[in-house]
Amino acid sequence: MITSKQNETFKRLLKLKKAKYRNQYQEALIFGHDIVEEALKTNKVIQLISTFPHGKNLVFSKDLMDALSDYEMKEPIGAIVSLKEEVLEYKGNVLMCDTIQDPRNLGALIRSAHAFGFHKIIISKSSADPFHELSIRTSKGSIFHVKIEICDLKAPIETLKREQYTIIASSHLKQKVQLKPQHPVALILGNEGHGISDDLITLTDITLHIPTSGVDSLNVSVAGSILMYTLSE
Repeated sequence: MITSKQNETFKRLLKLKKAKYRNQYQEALIFGHDIVEEALKTNKVIQLISTFPHGKNLVFSKDLMDALSDYEMKEPIGAIVSLKEEVLEYKGNVLMCDTIQDPRNLGALIRSAHAFGFHKIIISKSSADPFHELSIRTSKGSIFHVKIEICDLKAPIETLKREQYTIIASSHLKQKVQLKPQHPVALILGNEGHGISDDLITLTDITLHIPTSGVDSLNVSVAGSILMYTLSE
């Protein structure tokens, strides 16, 4: 059992709480039985960690395990997971996130994308980190069942257009389109406060608006879920 904060393995894992080290090492920490079980269904798990010995688990004292998470840990089990992505051809629907700031919104969108068949998610560099602990928790492990790409969005939009994708934007404009696309779609969702940036709006084929009664707009994760469900029918 590892009990010292000076232990090199502990110090390395502690760094994974910061995005720059997750990017550098291409690894992240996850916690909780349900999320670990989802990760184990893939090839992402590098090492299980816990406060109790079991198989080849890396065992930490409770205080060190608590220090590895920013949130209350009800289940003393977690894992180190790989963030490396296999390069695979993908022709299904795509979700694109433009400057989504709240990791909880991002996690909820990832879960909905998994549920409605948008199994590739392209996230702008200006968005929250999808591998932030709060995003992973909110996704309930769905993040391990979709392909995540983090980059500026303009180039992949242009690539998708060449591949005959219909580029769709969620908009506050009072416009409602009845849509049954003949090609795969790429749905762009924008920032919680400002929406989609103007330079991306100009690249879209269609804008969609969700009519509401009594409120001006919906939370981006709610709106995105409605649109993904509608487009997946």
